[in-house]
Amino acid sequence: MPKDASGNEFSHLIQVDRIGPEGTLVQLTASAAERESLAKRLQIPAVLGVSAQIRVVPDPALKGQYLLRGSFEAEVEQTCVITLEPVRQRIREDVEQRFAPAELIGEPAQLERDEAEWLDPEAEDPPDPLVNGGIDVSEVVTEALALALDPYPRKPGAELPEQYRSGAESGAAVSPFAALAKLRTIKKD
Repeated sequence: MPKDASGNEFSHLIQVDRIGPEGTLVQLTASAAERESLAKRLQIPAVLGVSAQIRVVPDPALKGQYLLRGSFEAEVEQTCVITLEPVRQRIREDVEQRFAPAELIGEPAQLERDEAEWLDPEAEDPPDPLVNGGIDVSEVVTEALALALDPYPRKPGAELPEQYRSGAESGAAVSPFAALAKLRTIKKD
């Protein structure tokens, strides 16, 4: 499988100059080699399947910008944080992202935005820049998949053994200095 300029094997670049006013629909299904590459990139044991249906259209409100909307489904295998056994997870997410040529976005230092605006979690994100005149739809899906992965996958019914539970889990109050106090008494002996 050929790699794109960034070395990514799972790549589907759409040149925006080829997108008509009605937009373009992209349907992706990752091949076995692409799934293997994604698993390595995401640092998980396996990506068992990835498919996406994405539409890219010119933004009617903002000339020169493009809207990417769609959804993807994936099945991945992660490692249980307790038992170290494989855990399968099905993911279905919607994606929406805006893109614009870099010259329309400006440099971050040039953006004269109020600090309260860029710190506002509800504020709209600025558009992402086009790369080589295009949008890599697969990269958008890969980023969304990475964010959707369970950071602490746990096999159903897996419990942390009692000997490894902290006092807080067993109901006892834990001081942040309790471990240091234990070390201090050990050092005196």
